[in-house]
Amino acid sequence: MANESKLWSPTLSDVLQMMPSGLVALDSENHVRLWNNAMEKITGYSAGEVMGKPCAFLNCAKCAKSLDVKSKIDTIGVSPVGDCGGLVENMECSIYSKSGELIPILKNARVLLDEYDKAIGVVETITDLRYRKSLEKEIEAWRGTVSTSAGMGLLVGNSYKMRDVYDRIRLAAQSDATVLVHGDTGTGKELAANAIHMNSSRRDKPFVTLNCSALSESLLESELFGHVKGAFTGAVSDKVGRFEAANGGTIFMDEIGDISPLIQLKLLRVIQERVYERVGDMKPQQTDVRVIVATHRNLRELVSEGKFREDFYYRIKVFDIMMPSLMERKEDIPILCNAFMERFRRATGKNIKGVSEAVSHVFMDHCWPGNVRELENAIEHAFVTCQGDLIEVKDLPREIRQFEIRQAECNNRIKGMGSGSLGCSAASKEELIAVLDECGWNKAEVARRLGVERSTIWRRMKKWGIGLNDER
Repeated sequence: MANESKLWSPTLSDVLQMMPSGLVALDSENHVRLWNNAMEKITGYSAGEVMGKPCAFLNCAKCAKSLDVKSKIDTIGVSPVGDCGGLVENMECSIYSKSGELIPILKNARVLLDEYDKAIGVVETITDLRYRKSLEKEIEAWRGTVSTSAGMGLLVGNSYKMRDVYDRIRLAAQSDATVLVHGDTGTGKELAANAIHMNSSRRDKPFVTLNCSALSESLLESELFGHVKGAFTGAVSDKVGRFEAANGGTIFMDEIGDISPLIQLKLLRVIQERVYERVGDMKPQQTDVRVIVATHRNLRELVSEGKFREDFYYRIKVFDIMMPSLMERKEDIPILCNAFMERFRRATGKNIKGVSEAVSHVFMDHCWPGNVRELENAIEHAFVTCQGDLIEVKDLPREIRQFEIRQAECNNRIKGMGSGSLGCSAASKEELIAVLDECGWNKAEVARRLGVERSTIWRRMKKWGIGLNDER
């Protein structure tokens, strides 16, 4: 046919150039005779720059000796490729790029033989390991396997409050018990849940999250348990729920205090019996999921008001972790600032070295109603506005840099804590007594732990009838 297209027949050269791994061939004098496109991308050297040149410019690390072509050829009849038997299998080493970057690689090599079985060179494949190495570091950080004095996983802090959190995370990770993580918005409840998962035996299984306050009751039920085709208008196909997606791993449900009594009842069954049904389906589904929930609300008060099921409350509060507010651990602010600045330096390329002394005073003076998230946002804002080496007060968000606004926010926060509850750290008589017990009934120490005035502790004790008869 006149319009029949000519069939493409790829050549060997085409195939070698399209390989995703780097490919290099050396002759008997260690000169480069083949250099594909992937090698150009990995090293930054073009084929024109390296062809015919000795491969020494790569400064290959530990595998240099075993891949010395001349020595291999001299001894090919006895021990090809030195002690490697004529090959190198999956050897991790490193080379230098054109820019001087040390690149971790995975190398495989074979001796090239002519028709008389005489060694005439070596062909090597090179796999760039930079991305894999970076992922390994992130995974180790999430797992918290390298827990330093400055934090665990992505949680940062060295205060006694945070050390208590790390201890409870380790305890929680040793079992499959349901965990309730509570604390103010922005304190890192999801990070704590993830640290539990990554330190547990389920670390290699899914970690699935869901914010329960973002969905209506019907949509939340579908998200949690899935639905079958035709279950309701718009259900045009089967849907996998979060419990099914998390099977074998962990499901984290945030804002658990906002869910309806019906969903509470269904979750109670899942936690107790490990069984649920998809929406529109009568067939029970088995699940093997570790449940972690979180809230910033006082669930005990919701129970007393009839807005939260008491049986569900005690089922999810098998083991609880309290995330302290930033005001309770201000000694962690410098460590947190350094962590956030390092992250934003990498993200923006800006070489901002730190904060000014004035900014340090502002940070320590602020009550941080938005907690760690507010501090993170303040640093990110400063990276947008800062034009020098140090973050100055003028670079901060308006509500932080202006004393009047900052003071009004903090006064309202302290007033609210004094007239109502002590916040999540001691929201009831029983919790305040527990803190008093921990501190040996030293009211000044209790006030310091809870981040309030000593007079606030006295008012709470008087209101709840906590007196000398309670001391133990």
